[in-house]
Amino acid sequence: MPPTTTPLTPYRLLGGPGSPYSLKMRALLRYRRLPHLWIVPRGYIGKGGELAAAGKGMIPVLQYPDGSYHADSTPLAVDLERRHPGQRSVLPADPAVALLSHLIEDMADELLVAAMFDLRWGSDIDRQFCATRQLAGWLGPVPKSDMDATVARFTHRQTQQRTKMVMADNHEGLMALYQDVLAVMEDMLQRTSYLFGERPALADFGLYGQLSQCAIDPSASAIMRARAPRTFQWTQSLDDACGVDGEWAPRDIWEPSVRRMLELVGRFHLPLLAANHAAVENAQAHFEAHFDGRHWRLPAQSYKHKCLVWLRREWQALPSDAQASIRGLLADTGCLDTLAAGTEPRLPVPAMAPL
Repeated sequence: MPPTTTPLTPYRLLGGPGSPYSLKMRALLRYRRLPHLWIVPRGYIGKGGELAAAGKGMIPVLQYPDGSYHADSTPLAVDLERRHPGQRSVLPADPAVALLSHLIEDMADELLVAAMFDLRWGSDIDRQFCATRQLAGWLGPVPKSDMDATVARFTHRQTQQRTKMVMADNHEGLMALYQDVLAVMEDMLQRTSYLFGERPALADFGLYGQLSQCAIDPSASAIMRARAPRTFQWTQSLDDACGVDGEWAPRDIWEPSVRRMLELVGRFHLPLLAANHAAVENAQAHFEAHFDGRHWRLPAQSYKHKCLVWLRREWQALPSDAQASIRGLLADTGCLDTLAAGTEPRLPVPAMAPL
């Protein structure tokens, strides 16, 4: 008799073709070899549909095998570690190194995304291409007149969102961040396939989510192709790394690349997170920050307030020997003061968990 198998109920990942967080989660599920279905639900742009029925206003949404729906990519990635312990984990076993990975992933999720968005909606060529290709992925076959009208509405909405994000010197700062990330990636790829060795960590998937879109969008892709051709291919390879069977590298191998990436965290990301944190705590709608020779102005966001609290709690939860092992690295890269300044916020922040 042929061998019997037990069927597995797969996860269902509901996401979109232009969503960096959707592709981040898809790549992570593929790497971890967790059975899943990739679904672009019709009706996301309009009313109704499965996402609305599930009460979710964001993508990606991961439907668990028990039928429940959950959102928010970083908490989802952490929850999948709890649900599938030891199965091709993306969290380094050393909790101090896992924190470094989380810091870099948070920069990608919360700041590199702004550089991607800035370029995506900053020129006529980018707006037309990016809106059309994303909507074609969402809507499927539709008459050209209907597509053109929907593209116009979508472009107007996204361009308005960009004007809220790109104020003061933000554009110049975001372009510096993007080009510096590409330079670090190109340097890393001379030594290792991923930041912490020959297997991808959470940080890699965070970077991949944004860079996968930059590799496609016209202006961002032109920069990447000219400055970082290895990184361009890296995004293609990490899209499906289910066949990768590498190991974490020793610290002396990964530290040069991680140090340079953490310098960007300390130079760009944490100053903005700290300023945003203060603005949210003081019920301010916007905040301004002056660093790196630039004047930044941004709307205060409650989610970024939670991100800094979660990072600080993770630092505080490290055993003293684990803190000691990375304290010098964090201090050298300008990350320690903001990370270790944590007292519990005045506004309540729940423990990290999927929404």
